[in-house]
Amino acid sequence: LMEHIVMTKHASVRKQQRGISESVLDCLLEFGKASHDNRGGEIFYFDKRAKQRCQAVMGKEMYRRLDGHFDVYAVRSLDGALVTVGHRHKRRHT
Repeated sequence: LMEHIVMTKHASVRKQQRGISESVLDCLLEFGKASHDNRGGEIFYFDKRAKQRCQAVMGKEMYRRLDGHFDVYAVRSLDGALVTVGHRHKRRHT
């Protein structure tokens, strides 16, 4: 999907600590819903549509294996680098 994700050191540490897989992250950046964080960055997260598009691309089997891992978010700064990734605990109201 994505050729290479530019990540800050912080983001890659968080990604590993939180066990967020490359394929989920790829999907998130490719299909995730983006909203502004009001600090010049963008927050990506999965809404229903993003999950559906993800499933269409990776197929039911792979999707089922990753189901339960879509509760993630990523913050991308203005220069396009991921600054942090994590798990969503509360719904974002947009």
